[in-house]
Amino acid sequence: MAIFQQLLVVLFFVVFISCTSEAKYTEFSLKETDVELKFQLDSVTKNEFYCYSTYKDNEGKDFFVFQNQGKNTLLFYELKNQSLAFKIDYPIEGDNGIGLGDGFYIHNLDSIYIPNRDIKEISLTNKSCILIYKYPYENDKDNKPLSIFCFGAANYKLATVIGRTMYIYSGPNRYVDHDPVSVTLNMDTKEIKALPFDYPEYPGSETKIKKYGLENLFSRCFDGKRFVYSFYYDEDIYVASPSHDSIRKIPVKSKYFNEVQLPDELTASPMDFCENAWYGNLIYDKYCDLYYRVAYPSTEIEKNIRPIELSLYGRKNFSIIILDKDFNKVGETMFPDYTYNSNIMFVHEDGLYISDSHYLNPNFSDDELSLKLFKIVK
Repeated sequence: MAIFQQLLVVLFFVVFISCTSEAKYTEFSLKETDVELKFQLDSVTKNEFYCYSTYKDNEGKDFFVFQNQGKNTLLFYELKNQSLAFKIDYPIEGDNGIGLGDGFYIHNLDSIYIPNRDIKEISLTNKSCILIYKYPYENDKDNKPLSIFCFGAANYKLATVIGRTMYIYSGPNRYVDHDPVSVTLNMDTKEIKALPFDYPEYPGSETKIKKYGLENLFSRCFDGKRFVYSFYYDEDIYVASPSHDSIRKIPVKSKYFNEVQLPDELTASPMDFCENAWYGNLIYDKYCDLYYRVAYPSTEIEKNIRPIELSLYGRKNFSIIILDKDFNKVGETMFPDYTYNSNIMFVHEDGLYISDSHYLNPNFSDDELSLKLFKIVK
């Protein structure tokens, strides 16, 4: 009888732990509100783009800023009235030419950093399009080779500035022994230094036929103390100290699929990138002290849908995994098919804004960029 009672106690304990764990898992979700932003666009401005950020000026005005896809134009929309405040058209050539820009970082309107799409060079310019300086980054200070990068947001790779040190990137390169993910740029001395964190390997990344494969698909955010990386091909996230001499791997798994489905390194098709299960961006919410990791479950695309066009607006569907400050999973919200563009979302003090300008959304319009506000609820 004593043994039977002990077994009952153990069973009760297991069930209790399971139930409390599940309760913790489903504690938070993202709920759509009635609040929305609608930015009116002209005939040459697209509502699908990869480079964007928010910016607060010296007067406290909040702006949503994006680079018009394929152009050297930055558009500044004031969030309060949702109107176009101004735009900047940077020259490609000439004394103030910056080449073709690939993303941007606005330190202030007198210091705007724009990486060149085609060569290893970052231009420091300003609102008046005056070129101030060009930073080459062929190698770092120790002569380590670096690779071209961009400041993106569809792949969430924004610049981070701590003091007078800017944390930028270096693209992947399988042809060298060490290909650093992140690099620092001293904004005063102009010194460039590679950080000791190389691109993680995955099945197929040992192929040397090409310079890189899926490695460049990742995001990075900063929570004030730690850098956090989400590689699309990896269930784990990577938490790094600012110096990157301490790296911690933490599993963050979606409940909507068991494992990542890696496309073949040499035969991958656009359809694979729209149907295979894998992960996406990880964004930090400083107002709620939470993290949001995008996950894409395995899905099947209808025959009349072109995968390349679909990928411009995210995918068919996605979920957002919610993590607390210790990277414990505290919820996951699934979003409906063909409704939201997972490539365009940003955190604001109001909550999380996600674009519903998906070209297969019945309410889609070429003439506007629309974003819905989501709130964290228990």
